[in-house]
Amino acid sequence: MKPAEPATTTDIDLDACAREPIHIPGAIQPHGCLIAFDPGSLTVRQASANAGAFLGVDLATLLSSPLDRVLPANALRAVGDTLSDAAVPVTMRFEMHGRRLEGTVHQHDGLAILEVEDAEVQETAATSSLLDRGLRRLSHLDDLRSLLAAAVEVVRELSGFDRVVAYRFDDDDHGEVLAEARSDEVDRYLGLHFPESDIPRQARELYRRNWIRVIPDGRYQPVPLVAGHTGSGAPAGDKPLDLSHALLRSVSPVHLEYLANMGLQASMSVSLVVDGRLWGLLSCGHRTPLAIPSRMRGACETIGRFVSLQIGALQTLELERRKAARAGVMRALVGALAQATEHGLLGWRAEEAALLAVTDAAGAAVVVGDSVTLVGAAPEAATALELSRWVAERAGASGIWSTRELSNVDARWIGCATVASGVLAIVLPPPLHSCVLWFRPELVHTVHWGGNPDDPIVAKDGASPAAAAPRPVLGLHPRRSFELWKQEVRGRSLPWGRVDLHCAAELRRSAIESDLSRQVRRAEAAVQARDELVAVVAHDLRTPMSVVVMQAAIIQRLLLGMEAPADTAQRLRASAQVVQRAGERMASLLNDLLDLARIEAGRFDVTPVRKNVAQALEEAFELLHPVCESNRQALVIDPAPDLAIRADPERLFQVLSNLIGNASKFAPEHSDIHVRAVATGDGFCEFSVADRGGGIPPEKQPQIFERYWKERTGRGGAGLGLYIARGIVEAHGGTIRVESTVGEGTTMRFTVPLA
Repeated sequence: MKPAEPATTTDIDLDACAREPIHIPGAIQPHGCLIAFDPGSLTVRQASANAGAFLGVDLATLLSSPLDRVLPANALRAVGDTLSDAAVPVTMRFEMHGRRLEGTVHQHDGLAILEVEDAEVQETAATSSLLDRGLRRLSHLDDLRSLLAAAVEVVRELSGFDRVVAYRFDDDDHGEVLAEARSDEVDRYLGLHFPESDIPRQARELYRRNWIRVIPDGRYQPVPLVAGHTGSGAPAGDKPLDLSHALLRSVSPVHLEYLANMGLQASMSVSLVVDGRLWGLLSCGHRTPLAIPSRMRGACETIGRFVSLQIGALQTLELERRKAARAGVMRALVGALAQATEHGLLGWRAEEAALLAVTDAAGAAVVVGDSVTLVGAAPEAATALELSRWVAERAGASGIWSTRELSNVDARWIGCATVASGVLAIVLPPPLHSCVLWFRPELVHTVHWGGNPDDPIVAKDGASPAAAAPRPVLGLHPRRSFELWKQEVRGRSLPWGRVDLHCAAELRRSAIESDLSRQVRRAEAAVQARDELVAVVAHDLRTPMSVVVMQAAIIQRLLLGMEAPADTAQRLRASAQVVQRAGERMASLLNDLLDLARIEAGRFDVTPVRKNVAQALEEAFELLHPVCESNRQALVIDPAPDLAIRADPERLFQVLSNLIGNASKFAPEHSDIHVRAVATGDGFCEFSVADRGGGIPPEKQPQIFERYWKERTGRGGAGLGLYIARGIVEAHGGTIRVESTVGEGTTMRFTVPLA
């Protein structure tokens, strides 16, 4: 086959590279074939144009037939096994027309995708032996550099690639080569950095989702996908076939050009995924075409998975070690929060050394409102306050924000670089603006790049971008793009590590908890002070108010025996009656306030005795029916016979009085107010007070038992009656509830224990 010319890419910029839909290339690499089919009916939807020749069948027949008419029985069984348990992929081996083949199946986007390659014929015992020896070697290493150095050597020994590097992604997604195993004929990449644009975002996502990707020959001609008998050739919705998980997926022509410019014709990438994040790659390159059989790929994938687990374990071990080392300063800071009398963060002003040590910072700023306390090397107070407000807008729900290059995030802070290139912040919830900023200075250092990271684009035919018209072309040239390029980096601090972020998050949580505890204590103290005041005032006023009521009654009796003009006597009696009613109302309110204070303090006591229900309702009727009659209503009582309860008679009357009084207030004239009592069957007696008033809207019903709640204004009352009624009922071990329909009326129900 005549080698293809290296792919060229026109009309591309870096943003276009990041948007390239590399998961739907519409083609595959030619070292295998691909068939996409419906997993239920086995109907072929698409196939690569080489599938017919690869399988020894007519392509048109393949595209118009169910898969079970094409594949041999053993292959179909393997397909069925994979479809029934997608978590355990099966590699099938079969023969068609004298050609030994192997295939794998995966499901994605509603379709099953079968990929077929030539079966390997070489002995596999050597692969297994190398894998076993490699895993044993890796399992004994307990530091990252040694682990990666061994991993690249093991993969190179397994695969035979000219170069294998361990490539780690930094926080900004640029890559750094941490370990390398290579032949003497290829350039050294160890220690070099490569810009984020070399592996765009959507490519990194595919690496994260797939453990391995191979290109046996970068000079290949892509094999297009051909539509099945449905005519569209696309899955549901006429979407292009998604090859995100297909090993044979054709890669971007930009990447093929990249390989060619590096002097490579074959490559393999093994992903290193830690905690669901693409940590890095074991990246392999070869100067000539190199086929990697499936068992060899499987062995390399196993190495990648094992190394990923080891990296995760080492990171966790290091995190725990660092957390333990900072436990002392964490305790000091948490203790200072608890001891602070005002805002918790103010307690850290006396813990300067601990405040810096907890995140290994050079400076810090504690901001509470407009107050700023600076520690160590920090910007001026006014700048720190402005920065804290700027950070608070960006911290989001987590309340944590960090950067190692503040001036690159916003150029306004370029003047802070010498002391605050790195910023780690915790922001506490409103209303008061409060946060802590930790600072690290810039660390001027030299980075060794594999080529100039700021000049990845050259114009067509080698012209400079400035001279190009109308648009530049992305073209990476090995001699210029991969030769050592030294860059002095300013405005960046040492990165904030996992332990720094962990400690900051824990301190924020502790600060919030401490602040909440302080607020709760203050609220409890305020409630206690209020309750004590209410109790004292109510108690101290009740005696003089009783005197006022009694004296008003005495005055009325004296006026009856006095000789005075009729109109004068009538006015005096009316005034005395007003004083008496007001005094009685005030005495009732004072009693309610005393009950409220007892309920709030948890000291509300009742004295239950055996009480006949009918007798209790008769007594209530005698005292309360005049209230109803004054409103031209009838009070009707209907107790079930032979019921006895255990209740405090005085408190039971208080509940009935409140409920009947409320019913009378809101029921229309010439209506009945029904009071019933029945046994519930679970050891309780249920009392109900029903009226035919206007009812209570559903949205208000949950509120009626809250203190100070009133259904309507202008009808008197302090809004304590139902709250106290609930307290009385619950003190008896019962419950109280409301049933109400607007326009039809309200029924209040409460229970007390049967005797």
